[in-house]
Amino acid sequence: MEIRSVSRTEPFETLDGSLIHEFFHPRCSGARHQSLAHAFVAAGQSTLRHEHVQTEEIYYVLSGDGAMQIGGETERVGPGDAVLIPPGAEHRITCVGPEPLEILCLCSPPYTDEDTVVVEGRLV
Repeated sequence: MEIRSVSRTEPFETLDGSLIHEFFHPRCSGARHQSLAHAFVAAGQSTLRHEHVQTEEIYYVLSGDGAMQIGGETERVGPGDAVLIPPGAEHRITCVGPEPLEILCLCSPPYTDEDTVVVEGRLV
């Protein structure tokens, strides 16, 4: 049985600029076909607009208020919302509230920098 805690993982910044704690990924756990990370976006900040060539991603909002942009469409998101991001879809999330935005990021196949294409800079 594998159980991971955010307090026992080292955070790092991904290519899109979010700070993440990786719970499960083939490089650090028994997961083989997916990855799960806990990500933080600071108030007033956003991830870089990016896409994943092969990876399907799901964001699940734990806390905070965000604006999710996929392609040319933007929707507000908050705690309890889940967003499906298909492979090849340009996307970014912006923290629009006063508190950090916390999200879970589930990727299949697992997240890699090599599968991530940064499209443009920060929206701030």
